[in-house]
Amino acid sequence: MNFRTPLSALFPGTSGRLVTALVDHHTTEADKPLTLADLSERAAVAPAQLEAALFRLGLLGLVAPRRKGEVVRVVAGHIAWAALRQLTDLRERVIDTVRAHARAHLRPAPDHLALSGAVIEGTATHPADVLELIVVPPAAAPADWEQGVTALVTQLSRDLGNVVVHRCAHDAEEAQAMGGSGAVRVFPR
Repeated sequence: MNFRTPLSALFPGTSGRLVTALVDHHTTEADKPLTLADLSERAAVAPAQLEAALFRLGLLGLVAPRRKGEVVRVVAGHIAWAALRQLTDLRERVIDTVRAHARAHLRPAPDHLALSGAVIEGTATHPADVLELIVVPPAAAPADWEQGVTALVTQLSRDLGNVVVHRCAHDAEEAQAMGGSGAVRVFPR
């Protein structure tokens, strides 16, 4: 999965770049109209290509009705903008997904679980870009606890569409050193 530009990855070409630019615009200045030149620059799409895509977005109600060449006004209250905005930054969803799957696969819970790598940093652009789990097993981990970690890694690799790997640390201090300053702690909260 491409976590840097997920909308463009899900909707390749003109449509993805246009929707990404419009979501950014909706987030920062939804009430302000966009000229075709400005939108063309933001989306890296030729103005002539924009018209057909804008027509389709108009049919969906995401942009206000307009004539060819007129400014573009997003329909700020359209229900789809919130969903599209969530797709532009998947970091919190990744954290929630890891937390939910860790609860299901790791019993008892780890003493420490942190995430690092391109996926959590939001820089992953290819399925081979990694999400790394840094795990400190609980002191009273059962003998089969490591199997739960393996199941967690397998499940997350499938659900995220990226390679997930793990490293075990002896304690939280070692885990923090492994993850560095950019690591995101999942357990304990």
